[in-house]
Amino acid sequence: MFSTLVKKEIHDHILSTRFAVSMILALIFLIGSTAMLAMDKTWAGRQLYTGYKLKDYLYTNKYSWYWMNRNLPTLRVLATGLDEEFSLNANSEATTGPQFENNRQFVNNPNRYLFSQLDFVFFFNIIGSLLAFVFTYDTISGESRRGTLRLLLVNSVSRPLLLAAKFVGSYLSLITSLLPALISVILLLYLMPNVNLRPSDWTATSFLFLLALLYLSVFCALGLFGSCLTKHPKTTLTTLMVLWVFIVLVIPNFSPFLAAYLRPTPTVYEVHENIRRLSAEIRQQNREEVEKFIQERGGDLAALSDTEKRTIDEMRAKADRKQMDLSVGKAAEIRQNFINEVEAQADLNLSMSLISPSAAFVYLATDAANTGILSEWDFRRAVLQYRQQYTEHVNNYINETGDYEILHRILKADPPDFVPPKFFISDIISRHFNLLVVLLLYSVIFFFAGQVVFIRTPLT
Repeated sequence: MFSTLVKKEIHDHILSTRFAVSMILALIFLIGSTAMLAMDKTWAGRQLYTGYKLKDYLYTNKYSWYWMNRNLPTLRVLATGLDEEFSLNANSEATTGPQFENNRQFVNNPNRYLFSQLDFVFFFNIIGSLLAFVFTYDTISGESRRGTLRLLLVNSVSRPLLLAAKFVGSYLSLITSLLPALISVILLLYLMPNVNLRPSDWTATSFLFLLALLYLSVFCALGLFGSCLTKHPKTTLTTLMVLWVFIVLVIPNFSPFLAAYLRPTPTVYEVHENIRRLSAEIRQQNREEVEKFIQERGGDLAALSDTEKRTIDEMRAKADRKQMDLSVGKAAEIRQNFINEVEAQADLNLSMSLISPSAAFVYLATDAANTGILSEWDFRRAVLQYRQQYTEHVNNYINETGDYEILHRILKADPPDFVPPKFFISDIISRHFNLLVVLLLYSVIFFFAGQVVFIRTPLT
C-alpha cells in the first residue's frame, strides 16, 4: 500500500507543470552559474603567487617582504563563500607583522557576507527551498479542497501512512526534477579546463550534494506541515511564504547585527592604532638614543668616524629587532585577542541563527567548500603562528652570526616553509556536526508536527 501511494504521488508530480518548471530552472541556473564561476579569471588572478617557499615571494629591492599563501579553493565554483572578503595570502616583513592581502572588509562580524552569491549554495538555499514548497503546499489542503482526500481515507488508508507516502513521493519527485542539473554540474566540474578537482574535492562535492538534499527535506517537511495546518492551498502558500521570508531572509541577515549589538568588538582601525602606537614608542626611543649618541660626540653626524657610524647602524638594527619582537609579542597578542573577539561574536551569531535551517546550511556548505569562515580563521591563525616561527629563525641567525642584515635582506638565510592549513571534509563534519543534527532535527520535527496536525484535524 505504501509503495503504491508513493508511486501515485510521483506519477502525479512528474506529469505536472511544476516538475517541468523545476527541471528547467535547475538546468539553467546550476549549469550557468557553475560555468561562469569556473571561467572567472578575475577571481583566480587574485592569487599572484603560488608555491610554499618564502624565498620565491621576496621583494628584494628595498624591504624584506615575504608572502604567505594558500591555494585557491577549487570548490568556489559551487560555493563562493566570503568571496572578496576571503584572504588568499598575507605579506609581512621581518620587522613588522602580517598584512592580509585581497581582503577589504573582513572586520567585525563576517557572517553577513555569506548570503548573496549566485552559486550552487544560493540555488538550494533560495530557489530550492521555494521549489520544495511548490511540490508540497497543496499535498493535503489541495486534496481536501478537491474532495479526494476523504476517498483515500475511506479505503482503509491510515492517516500516518498516507502523510508519509505523500512526503516521500513529493520529496523524490523534487529530487528527480533536479537530477539532470546535478548530473550536468558533475560533468562540468569534470570537463572544464579551469577546474581541477582532487579526490578530496570530489569527496567534498559529494558532501555538498547530500547536504543540499537534506536541506530540501527540511522545506518539504515544512511545506507538508503547512498543508496540514490550513484548509485552502492559497492560504497554505501564503503562510509558507511568510515563514520562508523569516527563515531564509530575515533571521540569517539580521542575526549578525544583533550579535554585534550584544557582543561588540573593537574596530580593526583601533587594533592597528594600538599596534602603531607601540611601534612609534620604539622608534621614538631609538631616535632619542641616536641623537644623544651624536650630541655626546660633537653633534655633527658627518664628522663621526666610521666606527661611530657603524655603532649608530647597530643601534638602529637593534631597534628593528625590537620591532620584530614586538610584532610577535604585544602586537601579536593584540591581533589574536581581536580575532578571538570577532570569532566569539561570529559564534554568538551562529548560535542565534540556528533557528533558521538556512543559516545552518550556508555555514556548512561554505566551510565544506573551504570558502567559509572556518577557513578564514584557520589561515589567519596559521599566519600568526608562522610569524612566531619566522621571528625565532631570524633571532637565532642574529645570535649565531651577529649579522643584522637578515632584518632587511632575508635571502641571506634560508627561511622556514610556510605550510597553509590543510583541508579535510571529515574535519568540517566533526566541527559542524551540530549543524547537521540541527538540519536533521528540523526535518523530523516538521514532519511529525504535520502528522500530529493531520491526525487530529477532522475532515470537512
